[in-house]
Amino acid sequence: DLPAERQAAGFASEDFAFARWGGRFDGKCLAAVPLPEYPIAYIRTGQAGVWEVNLYPPADPDDLRAEYAALAEVQPNARAEFELYLRNNRLVYLRESCAAADTAAGFFLHIIPAEVGDLPAEGRDASFANLDFAFNRYGGSFDGKCLATIPLPDYPIAAVRTGQYVAGQGEVWAVELAVGR
Repeated sequence: DLPAERQAAGFASEDFAFARWGGRFDGKCLAAVPLPEYPIAYIRTGQAGVWEVNLYPPADPDDLRAEYAALAEVQPNARAEFELYLRNNRLVYLRESCAAADTAAGFFLHIIPAEVGDLPAEGRDASFANLDFAFNRYGGSFDGKCLATIPLPDYPIAAVRTGQYVAGQGEVWAVELAVGR
């Protein structure tokens, strides 16, 4: 649904001056920014270097349960703090007994391509695509479990490296998974 010039990036970005869409009154500040007409999965907003807010729609528990039921038929491709499954060009993270603290730290996901030339130009210097994410952007909790499903890029992938990190502390856990597709 993105405009053609934004499809490679996978998101649309709109920087704006507060005064263009808002103003001050009675000691308050208010801005109302118009959104595009196409369906929106999530919005990330904030003031660079000052604050940031991620607004994600809550995951549908029935969708999560359906994905969980499909996983019952297969073995995980890797185990760490989460069980990891490669399914239908997606990487699925599952934790059977899950608390909010288990998904609070940021997740990193690095896609190591079969050929560096397959990467978008902005990832070639690092030799991997960086798909770091917040868990609730791609999943949620249900019945004491948590599950997230991350779409993988279409180009040939040699491996993925994933885990969680805490700013200033580094990796909480990490695992590398050979993909070979």
